[in-house]
Amino acid sequence: MLINPFGPLIYSSDISEDFLLFLKRSALDSVNGEMVGYDLAGNISNQRNAVLDPNIFIRHIAPHIEEYVDDNFKRSGDQPKPISYNLGNGPWINYQKKNEFNPIHVHDGVLSVVIFIEIPEEIEKEHLLWEGKTNCPSHGMLEFVYGSRTFMSNGSYKVTPKTGQMYIFPADLKHCVYPFTSDVTRITMSFNIFDLQFH
Repeated sequence: MLINPFGPLIYSSDISEDFLLFLKRSALDSVNGEMVGYDLAGNISNQRNAVLDPNIFIRHIAPHIEEYVDDNFKRSGDQPKPISYNLGNGPWINYQKKNEFNPIHVHDGVLSVVIFIEIPEEIEKEHLLWEGKTNCPSHGMLEFVYGSRTFMSNGSYKVTPKTGQMYIFPADLKHCVYPFTSDVTRITMSFNIFDLQFH
C-alpha cells in the first residue's frame, strides 16, 4: 500500500510469516556480529551487520521493492519497467534499548527500507499512557519529516510500529525514531537500495 502524507510516497506492507521467521533467526544470529554503529546515525549501542542467506533475503524483499517502484510509475502515468539494484553493505539490525533513539537523518542510496522484526507490547502500552496528556505521544515511534506545516499537511507522518511491518521510502526522506523507557529491546532491520536501474 502506498501512503501519501506529503510529497514523497511511502510504501507500507505486512511481511509474510516465513519472512518474519527468517528475520527473527537472522536477528538471533547477528546479535554478536560485526558492529556497524560508527557508520550509522543511531544513538543505539548495538547495531550489527545482518547475518543471513542473501539469496533467501532477496527472494522475500524483491516483490516489495518492485511493487513500490511499479506503483510510482503507474501514478505518473508510465508503464512499469524491469529493475535491477544492489543493497550496498546492508542490511543491518538495530537492537534498540530504553532511552536510545535515532535522530532526524537521511540515508545513502536511492531508496531505504525499514522492517520491524520485534516490537514488544510494552512500547505500545507506554505510548498509550501518554494519550490525552500530550498532542504528540511518540514513544518508540518512527516519524517521517518532509517540508514544513502547510494547509492540509503538518509536514510529518508518525508510524506506530508493529511486528512484521515494512516501510520503503526515498533514501533522502528525513526520518527519526523516538526513545522509549520500558526495559525491552526493539529489533528492526534497515537497508538501502543503490544503483537502481530501469531496463
